[in-house]
Amino acid sequence: MSESSAGRAVREPVAGRGVGELAAPYDGLLRAYADALEGSRLARSSRAVYLRRARGYLAWIAAEVAGGRPAGEPLADMTAAVRAARAYHRALTGRCTPRTADGVRAAVEDFHTRLGLGGTGIPRAPAPPPLATPVRKT
Repeated sequence: MSESSAGRAVREPVAGRGVGELAAPYDGLLRAYADALEGSRLARSSRAVYLRRARGYLAWIAAEVAGGRPAGEPLADMTAAVRAARAYHRALTGRCTPRTADGVRAAVEDFHTRLGLGGTGIPRAPAPPPLATPVRKT
């Protein structure tokens, strides 16, 4: 289990993937993100969720690179990073609810911003229409 300089564990469980260490350089990126989150104004619970989601994103990128799917390193420059984030978001949209995908999008966007990779430009999913409130007859 890796720890950041503040002693926080950066190994997080990811649904369907089990728990494990990230390979270099992804482990270092996750530690850097954990350190950046520590100084943020996000609630502790939000920081934990963002860190877990960033870990899932990095694990996905590592698997994509290991499988030879993207050309080059997806986090080496802003253009490649944006392409990776968009591909990850597309992969998620078929496997989870729009609300979950949007939450992951927010975490990936935050990861990119805090580490200076540039914004992803992934739009938020449209909000669902409000539920109709039944009118009570009195």
